[in-house]
Amino acid sequence: MGSLLELAALLIITTMCVNVVLICGAQNARRVPTTGFDNPRTTVFIHNDLGCPSLLWHHCKSKNDDFGVSTIPPNGTWSFDFKPSIFGGTLFFCSFGWEHEMHYFDIYKQSRDREFAKFGCTNCHWKIQKNGPCKLNKDTNMYDVCHPWNS
Repeated sequence: MGSLLELAALLIITTMCVNVVLICGAQNARRVPTTGFDNPRTTVFIHNDLGCPSLLWHHCKSKNDDFGVSTIPPNGTWSFDFKPSIFGGTLFFCSFGWEHEMHYFDIYKQSRDREFAKFGCTNCHWKIQKNGPCKLNKDTNMYDVCHPWNS
């Protein structure tokens, strides 16, 4: 019985050592292209581009997180960060309002915004405009990736 217990302990220690080597190796391998299983921390920036004097209120959340209701002054910015799921499917959606209008938009959709998608990002910058949100295009450095509001 003692040898079975020793074998189980050895297996646990070996597994822990392999995990430490993998984690330390991954931290030192930043020059290696990331894989589909990598999930770098992502930050979403929301900029009020409605013009003066429109105060933008927003309520952003996901299935697991709720950032509550807050406001962004004209030309102001608010941000949040998270780690996308390694399995895909991370979704953050926001309601936006100003004056007598209210709209909804999926501000981070992993299938659309993951790091290596055409317009993907780990720092996702959005300008909220009356016609809909526009995302910063990392190729043109302009907010020219515009989307309609959710219906």
